[in-house]
Amino acid sequence: MSRMEHTNTDRLKTAILLLAVSGLVVGLALWFAGLHEMADLVWIAGVVPALAALVVEILRSIGRGEFGMDIVAALSMTAALVFGETLAAAVVAVMYSGGTFLESFAEGRAWSEMHDLLSRVPRTATRHRCGRGNGRT
Repeated sequence: MSRMEHTNTDRLKTAILLLAVSGLVVGLALWFAGLHEMADLVWIAGVVPALAALVVEILRSIGRGEFGMDIVAALSMTAALVFGETLAAAVVAVMYSGGTFLESFAEGRAWSEMHDLLSRVPRTATRHRCGRGNGRT
């Protein structure tokens, strides 16, 4: 993946996290204000982008022949929505999107540190033969 693609992916993950957190917080505010139906709608709106991104990632992984724990998160969010537990779905969405955001952040930092380290690698070397410079003859 190129650095530009990685940056676009980072932006998408950041946006999904912000939507999930905003949905959770605004939904809680509405719930405590007594607007329970509105809170449910806001929680659903915060879950849907995270669930959609998760399903896309699962399909890509399956296409590569990989199976991971993302399926559990997708099932959790889907089941919570089906059974009307929108707050639980919102919490799982925040946990999932937060985890992918942190993973992406750590990967970006590691890439940056590796790039910085490799930029300091000497491009030339001096080779000493027959004792010149090393005390041997």
